[in-house]
Amino acid sequence: MQKIKVLLLTHKARRWWGGRRCTLYLALCTLHLFLFACQPLERTPQGDPDLTLSAEPHSFGGDFTLVDHDGNAFRLADQQRPFLLFFGYASCPDACPQTLARLARVYALLGEDARDLTALFVSVDSKRDSPEVLKTYLSHFDVPAIGLTGSQDRIDAVVKRYAAHYEINDQNSAAGYLIDHSLYIYLIDHKGDLRFFFRPSHTAEEIATVARQLFR
Repeated sequence: MQKIKVLLLTHKARRWWGGRRCTLYLALCTLHLFLFACQPLERTPQGDPDLTLSAEPHSFGGDFTLVDHDGNAFRLADQQRPFLLFFGYASCPDACPQTLARLARVYALLGEDARDLTALFVSVDSKRDSPEVLKTYLSHFDVPAIGLTGSQDRIDAVVKRYAAHYEINDQNSAAGYLIDHSLYIYLIDHKGDLRFFFRPSHTAEEIATVARQLFR
């Protein structure tokens, strides 16, 4: 009789544990689907996985017209020279100075190879970044850069064309409002085509390695 009770208890325990395992399995599956379904999508395209210049231009990027830091119209298609384009703003407390410092290192590494390569600093702060402000700001860095600004609509069109983004924050700071923005650098060839897409993780040495391929 005792043996029968033990068998019954064992059977009930197995049924209980089996039900619990099924419930646990379903819960884990649900959690798995939830986590992967809620992963944020990349707001910008994937960069090149290696340091080889792409043979064909990327599907994004292209021509635009803004105003340079001398107050003149600047159309990319008219330039017929290579550029390193990036987005930012003159009141940026950290990311933009860091990017410009990294580019200064790139130009030092390239040496004479960089004589025709110019940086384009596209401001996402049309309210504060006049041509004069941009010219003064860029003069503090050892980078051959052209500051570009324009109406908010024109800037937004360029941001969209290059699959970038920015967001104005209303947080109070000593420098006024702050702007979150893309930190990518775009290598554009003399035809105005986007040939490489640098992430913030790319070093100055890596950027120079890719840019040098344009001059071969």
